[in-house]
Amino acid sequence: MKGFVCGTIILTALLSFSLTDQSYEITRKHNVLTETRAAASTVKVGSRLPALTFQDIKGKSYNLQTLAQKGPVAVVFMGVACPVAQRYTTRLNTLQQTYAKKGVSLIAVNSNYDESLEATRKHAAEMKFKFPVVKDETGQIAQAFGATMTPQAFVVDQKAAIRYRGAIDDNRYETRVKHTYLRDALDAILNKKTVKVATSESFGCTLRAPEEAKGATAINYAKHIAPILQENCQSCHRPGQVAPFELMTYDDAYAWRKEIKKYTQTRLMPPWKPEPGHGDFKGEKRLSNEEIKIIARWVESGAPMGDPKDLPAPRKFPNDWALGKPDFVVEMPEEYEIGPEGEDEYRHFVIPTNFNQDVYVQAIDVEPGNRKTVHHVIVYLDTSGTARRLDAADKGAGYSAFGWPGFMPAGTLGGWAPGMTPSVLPEATGYRIPKGADIVLQVHYYRTGKVERDRSRVGLYFSKAPNTQPVSIGVAINAWFRIPPGDKRHEVKAYWSAPRDVEVVAITPHMHLLGKEMKITAYPPSGDPVPMVWIKDWDFNWQDNYHYKSPVKLPKGTRIEVVSYYDNSEENPRNPHSPPKPVTWGEKTSDEMCLAFFHVVGELEGGFGGGGLGGGNRGGGGLRRLLNPGN
Repeated sequence: MKGFVCGTIILTALLSFSLTDQSYEITRKHNVLTETRAAASTVKVGSRLPALTFQDIKGKSYNLQTLAQKGPVAVVFMGVACPVAQRYTTRLNTLQQTYAKKGVSLIAVNSNYDESLEATRKHAAEMKFKFPVVKDETGQIAQAFGATMTPQAFVVDQKAAIRYRGAIDDNRYETRVKHTYLRDALDAILNKKTVKVATSESFGCTLRAPEEAKGATAINYAKHIAPILQENCQSCHRPGQVAPFELMTYDDAYAWRKEIKKYTQTRLMPPWKPEPGHGDFKGEKRLSNEEIKIIARWVESGAPMGDPKDLPAPRKFPNDWALGKPDFVVEMPEEYEIGPEGEDEYRHFVIPTNFNQDVYVQAIDVEPGNRKTVHHVIVYLDTSGTARRLDAADKGAGYSAFGWPGFMPAGTLGGWAPGMTPSVLPEATGYRIPKGADIVLQVHYYRTGKVERDRSRVGLYFSKAPNTQPVSIGVAINAWFRIPPGDKRHEVKAYWSAPRDVEVVAITPHMHLLGKEMKITAYPPSGDPVPMVWIKDWDFNWQDNYHYKSPVKLPKGTRIEVVSYYDNSEENPRNPHSPPKPVTWGEKTSDEMCLAFFHVVGELEGGFGGGGLGGGNRGGGGLRRLLNPGN
C-alpha cells in the first residue's frame, strides 16, 4: 500500500459502529474468512457519510464531499499482510486507469493497528499502487464507513451516501471472476441507474481496528496533545494575546484541561466557521473529530504528561511584521481607551492616505496595539468623505458604528483576527487605494474587566508588478426583507451575476445578531454548482474575510446565490429585542443585513471601479445612494 501520513478526519457525527460484533466463517466458496453478517453493520447502504478530510503521503489534502461532487468515489480498505488484499493489486491499478478518466476517485485505506506507517510505505512501494492510500491510525475512517474486513469496497455517490458495500468482485482468483461488484456499482452510478447489487459478502482478513490493540499506547500530553495545541491554539493562547489564558506548557494545559475538552467538543474552539467541502481556504484552523476524541481521552485518563523527550520543538512566533518591513505603515491617529464593562465595542478610525496616485496593495499585516482587547480588525476604504463626517460628529477618538462602517466602502484591504497569518494576493494583483482615499480601521474591542488602551497600526505591502490587476469587489445584497418576530428560521436570498469570466480570490459573508446560517453557491451557465462557503453556525463576533488557496474561476454569466437564515425568536440568546420585534435592513445593533462580498481579479462594471464594489442584484451606485441618502 502507498505510504501515507495519518489522515486528518473530520466527523460531524460520531457513529456507534462496533468492529468486533461481526460473525465470520471460512466458507467453501472462498476458502478464506468471510463476513456472513454484512447487513448487521449500523452504517447501512444509503447512509450519508460525515465530512471526511485526509492527506496522502505527499501532503495533498482530499475532502470526501468535494471528491464526491466530481464523481463517484471508491474507498477500498486494504491490509499489508492480508494475502487476499494482495491479490487485488493489479485489478485495482487497472480500475484506477480505466475509471479515473470517467471522473471516479479511488482511495485505499489501511486501518490495521498492527501495520505501521513505515510498513505501509514499504508495501506501497513494492506494490506500485497508482492511487492514494491513507493510513488510518486511529480507525476513524473505518468507523465512519463501518468497515470490517480487508479487502472491502465502498462506493460513495454525489451526495456522500454509501451506494455499495462489500467485495471488489466474487473471487480472489482473477480468472474465476463472474461478478465484478465494484465496477458494476460504479457503472450504475455513472449512468445514473440503480445499483442492482448494493451489498455482497466481504472475504479476506478481518480489519484490526486500533481500539482492539492490547496495551495500546496511552494518550499523553508530550506525544499527542502538545502538537495539537501548538498547531491550533497557541497563536492566540500565548503571552500578550487576546485569549484569556495561555496554553504553552503542560501545566497550562493541565490547569485548563476541562475547558479544553468541552470547548473543542462543542467546536467553539478553535473558532473556524466555514464547513469542510465548501471552499478551500488559507489559514484553516479546524480540529478533526479524531483530534477532539484524543483530547477527551487524554482528559478522561487523568491528563498524563508522558515522556518530556517526546515534546515537539517550541513553536516560534514573529515578534514584528510577519511579512517583513512594510512599504507603508498607517496608524490610528491617537490612542483609544476601552472601558472595563459593557458590550463589545466597534470603533472606526479614519486615516488619510494622502497618496498622489492610485496604489495597489498585495497584502496587509495588522499589528494590534493591545492584543488583550483587540478582537479583530477590518480595513475599509472611503472616497466619499462620509467617514470623516462621522468622525467629526463623534466626540471621542474615531466613531461608533455597529459591525458596519456607516458607509458603503469604496473597497477593502482585508482584515485580521487572532491567529491569522497575513494573506498575500496572487502575483501582479492588488486592492487599489484610489488617490486621496481614506483608510478606515474598524476595530472590534473585547472588554477585559479593566481599562485598556489601544493604538493599532497596519503595514501595507504594495504590488511591484508593472501591470498590476486590481482586485475589485462584487456584492450580493438584499436590503428588502422583513424578519417576523418568533420566526426561528427565516430565509433571505441575495444574488450576484458575473459580468465576465472571473477569478474569485476571497469571500466575505456578513450578517448581524439574528444571523444563523449563510450558504453561498455559484451556479455556472453549464456544469455543476460550485460551493463557495457555508457558515452553519454564524457568530457575528467571528466573521472574517476568507481567502481561497487557489482562485475560484467562474465563467461569465455565473449566478452566485446567497441563502441566509435568521432566528428572530426568544430562544435566540443574541436577539437584541425582548420580546422579538419585526427586523429589517439597517446599520444598528437591532437591525439586520444580508451581504456577501466577492473579491475578484480585475475591473468590475457597474460598481465604483478599481478596488471598489461591483453591483449587486440592485446595482452598486444605487445601493450606495440607498444607504447614504445624504451623499
